[in-house]
Amino acid sequence: MHDDGAFIATRLTNGLEVLLQPLRHAPVVSCWIWYRVGSRNEQPGLTGISHWVEHMLFKGTPRFPPGTIFRQVNRWGGTLNGFTWLDYTAYFETLPTPGWQLALDIEADRMVAAAFDPGEVERERTVILAERAGSENQPSTYLREEVLAASFRAHPYGHPVIGYREDLQTITRDDLYQHYRTYYQPNNAILVIVGDIDPDTALVAVERRFAGLPAGTVPPPVRAREPDQWGERRVTVRRPAPTAQLLMAWRVPAATHPDIPALLVLDAILSGGKPVAFGGGGMGRSARLYRALVAPGLCTAAASSMSLTLDPFVFTVSATLTPLAEPARVETIIEETIARLREDAVGQDELARAKRQLTVQFAAANESAQSRAALLGSLAVVAPDRSPERLLAELQAVEPDDVVRVANTYLRPERRTVGWLEPVASDEERVGVTGEPLETPAPRYWFTGGASSPSEPVLLPRVHLVPVTGRLANGAQFAGQAIPASGLAVVNIRIPAGAARDGTLPGIASVTGQLLMRGTLARDEAALNEELDRLGATVSVNVGRDSVDIGLTCLVEVLEQALPLLVEVIVSPAFLPEQLHRVRQQALTALRQAQQSTRAQADALLRALLYPAGHPYHHRILGTEESLESLTVKAVRAFHETYYRPAGAVITVAGGLEPEIVSEWLGRALASWQGTAPPLEIPDVVPADRGARRTETLPGKQQADLALGILTIPRRHPDYEALRLANVVLGRLGLMGRIGARVRERSGLAYYAASALETGLGTGFWTAYAGVAPVHVERVIGQIVEEVEQFRREGPTPQELADAKTALAGTVVLGLSTAAGLAGALADSLFYELGLDYLERLPERLAAIDEAMVRAVAVRYLDPTRLQVTIVGPAADGPLSPPTPQP
Repeated sequence: MHDDGAFIATRLTNGLEVLLQPLRHAPVVSCWIWYRVGSRNEQPGLTGISHWVEHMLFKGTPRFPPGTIFRQVNRWGGTLNGFTWLDYTAYFETLPTPGWQLALDIEADRMVAAAFDPGEVERERTVILAERAGSENQPSTYLREEVLAASFRAHPYGHPVIGYREDLQTITRDDLYQHYRTYYQPNNAILVIVGDIDPDTALVAVERRFAGLPAGTVPPPVRAREPDQWGERRVTVRRPAPTAQLLMAWRVPAATHPDIPALLVLDAILSGGKPVAFGGGGMGRSARLYRALVAPGLCTAAASSMSLTLDPFVFTVSATLTPLAEPARVETIIEETIARLREDAVGQDELARAKRQLTVQFAAANESAQSRAALLGSLAVVAPDRSPERLLAELQAVEPDDVVRVANTYLRPERRTVGWLEPVASDEERVGVTGEPLETPAPRYWFTGGASSPSEPVLLPRVHLVPVTGRLANGAQFAGQAIPASGLAVVNIRIPAGAARDGTLPGIASVTGQLLMRGTLARDEAALNEELDRLGATVSVNVGRDSVDIGLTCLVEVLEQALPLLVEVIVSPAFLPEQLHRVRQQALTALRQAQQSTRAQADALLRALLYPAGHPYHHRILGTEESLESLTVKAVRAFHETYYRPAGAVITVAGGLEPEIVSEWLGRALASWQGTAPPLEIPDVVPADRGARRTETLPGKQQADLALGILTIPRRHPDYEALRLANVVLGRLGLMGRIGARVRERSGLAYYAASALETGLGTGFWTAYAGVAPVHVERVIGQIVEEVEQFRREGPTPQELADAKTALAGTVVLGLSTAAGLAGALADSLFYELGLDYLERLPERLAAIDEAMVRAVAVRYLDPTRLQVTIVGPAADGPLSPPTPQP
């Protein structure tokens, strides 16, 4: 791993631990504070209280009134969030370097001065109940909660982090404040700062804010200890669901235990090396569970999971079955897979593959300030003696006998809990009404968004890139940018062969993309996956609306060996009939899952209302059941032969590499890849004259999702930047913009309510969306429409527009701190013909846009009378009918 600077650990006199690490390859600083409090610290009757307190720390202090924390961070172009887990609650701010000390102001202030206003507490109660309901919309939530409850009879780990609904309805403001005052103390916290800092200067800044805070009393210890489990436990959950799911759990030791490295390697052997922080991605297509269950088409997903915790938690194995798979057979295969780990030593090659994958995941975690800080902080809480470097060294020292030993010690049949989710039929039928006039014009979520007073000017963050550019002999465009501090190499090839090419066979682009990784003419699927995992490399295929992205990520030192595998996948896939059958079954399962998701179904219905039948943007990328059933190998091969061509393709590379050398390698490796695809033509489409509504009910749901949308412009349209700023103000700025402030913060009607602008080569659309209790649907639609109408009348305030500009410019800076983010940004610049200097010119382009221009695009494109509305969820008199909060 790259060590950009000396690591410093110290402790203030009041007990606050401080960890500092310079990482200067990008002008970004990430500041985290970790409190040793989570669901582990909750008593019966108060489950979910730690998570609720986390919410309240975003509701303001006398210094930072409600809403200003997010807005202040937005003004510097930063991002922030918070989350609660079993053992800890964490908050972070990641900001461009000039404004990073705002994070210290925020965290020092709310450590001691959070307000817990009674009115805010009651509004947040409804929000958290909505969050709980949104989770309950996923059948897997019920399965996991039942399995954990059966696994733990005494320890609080058996309770859901979000809490039980019954407790959330009765927790009081005094309960919350007492919990806050007990655990939010300097002597119960760890402050982590990583990025473009001078450690000495940063420590002085920390001491100035935190040293004077009182240490507080020592929080009470967790006394519960889980008794040994001596017999298998089983639970069965019967819920409306598209397919069966399995979850097995075995208790394993705490993060400080000597067996942890061997268990993490065992996890990688079963289902690949997992991300260890915010960086990294899925690996392990040669791993045992994938080979046994996913490759043969029995499951769409099969994975193991190993968490690092303060007390013994669980090692899990999960599987999502395809419709034709027999549950008993799947369970038997998993049992046999685990038994082989207990009986036979792991081969050196397989062990080496697992270790290489974990090495790559650690390299990814160290690539950005935010992911490095997340890794440092989480380990400091649960295993303070295990630094990332020490843990990686321990992983590399694991031997085959260690894996056999821990498998026999912990993964024993009599020590497991087995849970099945069995789909059940429901008497409820889907009810759809289309074309209904809209009489009243009416995360997917993430928190984006302090150092200065609202009147202090903030300069737009800027980037400076000097990419190597060119064109390969076969016509593909090339751009590359070195990041000397990165240990990773990323190569991305974007081809205009996305779902817009589907024609009369919706889903064929998606299935073709999935089949790329199912074997080539030179290697079958198993051999391809084994070689990739041996190198610690991943090839990902992401099929979008306009294009397909095929990406390679690996350590820099193996790039030359891994590139031929990427080329094979693109140029010479095998497209075998048996693989098409397996991919088809997995695609059908994914489609049925999407049809049972209120969020995904609302989005799909909105798209169908916005774009006429036959338009390339009308259908789901996944396709339809009818089209998937009709796909043939001949059709897939013809699609690939026609559209997977280099003329029009964009190749971008980034990381700790030399772009010129990679360009030469690619030129030679892709010399035989020739040809030009037919032009991708997206017909123009205009908004309907009047809005319409479509409603659908799904059985077994607790919350409704709604989406309001209207057609707008393509990505290359001259109005794009102004319309994007309008969207930021309406649904992104601060805590989900004006829409979020109205629906979530002031009314307490939803856990998320925001907006998005989706654009591409063809006409895109603007959408507002929310997840709400059915009883509140009409009220939320009305509030969203009112916010749009007011914005069209008045436009943004000068402060809102200034904040939106810095938020967008700052997002660019933060996104370019990783090799994958940089490669993706270069690909967008080339594919959409924005110019490779687009990112550098963006601040000037944003600076030229004034309030009148933003209001004008809102008037031009966001007409409330033409909004299409979709609502998916339980009936209005369904399971959730909470009292309506006061506005």
